[in-house]
Amino acid sequence: MIRTLAPGLLSFVVIAIGLLHFVWAFSPWPWSDRETFVRTVGGTDDGRMPRAVDSMLVGGALIGAGALTLMVGGALPGVGPQWLQLTGMFGFALVMFVRGAGGYLMNSRATPEFRRWNSVLYSPLCLLLCLLALIVAVAAVRR
Repeated sequence: MIRTLAPGLLSFVVIAIGLLHFVWAFSPWPWSDRETFVRTVGGTDDGRMPRAVDSMLVGGALIGAGALTLMVGGALPGVGPQWLQLTGMFGFALVMFVRGAGGYLMNSRATPEFRRWNSVLYSPLCLLLCLLALIVAVAAVRR
């Protein structure tokens, strides 16, 4: 059951977050204004939204990670050699670990809104995504 639940949950969450990054390329939704968005998500007081292309690159990478998860989990046909898919899956787990664990170091210079959300949601979610990615990758290695 964990071999089907983990890839499904991981891919759903990262694809949803990826789509949210595409929305953020053009809008501060769900926040009402850019300043609140930047203080809460970006952690700065400068009021400048991230460049649209940067937000879309992150969104595309997250959607790609969701597709990779479905390939490694067996729900989608794999593209390329299996060793490369597994390397990508372990690489994604590493990126999520670095963002999750390193995210707490980002708190020292960030706005109070970002510090709160980073401590409660952003960093813990990245660590959970790391764990799920490791479960998917290890299950694929053991198949």
